[in-house]
Amino acid sequence: METENPAVNDGEYGESPAIETHSEQEEKAFLNTLDDDSHDFDPASVQAKEQDTKAEIEAAAGVVFIGLMTVEQTMKTMVHPDFAFNPEQAESVAYKVAPLIVKYGGNPPPWLAAYMDEIMAVAAIGMLGLSSFMQIKQLKAADIEAAKEKAKNAANDDHQQEAA
Repeated sequence: METENPAVNDGEYGESPAIETHSEQEEKAFLNTLDDDSHDFDPASVQAKEQDTKAEIEAAAGVVFIGLMTVEQTMKTMVHPDFAFNPEQAESVAYKVAPLIVKYGGNPPPWLAAYMDEIMAVAAIGMLGLSSFMQIKQLKAADIEAAKEKAKNAANDDHQQEAA
């Protein structure tokens, strides 16, 4: 009794496998791709591509780092003069964000692009709110300073009147 070898039978349930057919034009196109030198493996081109990718990542990280430094300066101006990002964390963030910039070419990802108007509106409102808060804080500090100066002048006037 002879058993069937499943490795020999390519079809399912004893069916014979389907035979692929191709037109002469498809065969010529396929053969032309085999002759094309662009499909040959070239280690130099792989290394060049890796170097280009590294350079793009470095440039993108630099852009992110400049953005972080701008945010840091804004925070120093608006919140506290001693504010500073941790340098190691800032560098880490720059190198984590850089591949996204390279990937999307500096544009937002497609799923986020549809909401850019809303994001920009929220950012504009946020900046207006923050600058208004800072202005109120400065005005209150100026009022307190003026009240202290007025009290000091009044005390000096009282002192001079008593001396006279």
